[in-house]
Amino acid sequence: MAEPEAAVAIVHARGPAESVLLMRRAEREGDPWSGHWSLPGGRREPEDPDLLHTALRELAEECGIHLAREQLEAAWPPTPARRGAGGVLLVAPFLFRVEHEQPAVLDLREAVEALWVPLSVLRDPARHALRPAPGMPPEMRFASIDLPGPPLWGFTYRLISEWLRLSSVEPGA
Repeated sequence: MAEPEAAVAIVHARGPAESVLLMRRAEREGDPWSGHWSLPGGRREPEDPDLLHTALRELAEECGIHLAREQLEAAWPPTPARRGAGGVLLVAPFLFRVEHEQPAVLDLREAVEALWVPLSVLRDPARHALRPAPGMPPEMRFASIDLPGPPLWGFTYRLISEWLRLSSVEPGA
């Protein structure tokens, strides 16, 4: 398998109500995930010693949240993210645990919103649906979760679904 070119940070707060950090990406020309909910992350830079460093660096740059390598709970196998007509990007997902939700200080060039989403919201079958995706024919529908603004779908939906074992949740049309 090829070496991943990017990494994402899945930040899980145990808190009083378990939640996960999502960010809504800034609108940018040429970004296939522009304006979508995503996990903090991005491409590996030449000076990054490893992909774990990439995930931590991107989390700090995009959301202003600084975690230590020791907060890593799990490194998942590299996962392909489709880029529309741009092919596939191989991404290394890293799961971090924190005791409480941390305030995000966004770099508005990267993210326009951050949200700690309760896991109960992500697990709620009433929030799951099949919807057309932006830029795709309307008859093509993709699994998604209702969130404020755009729905959560695509690569981030797949990672969240696998992590929370939501594959048994039947999306409604």
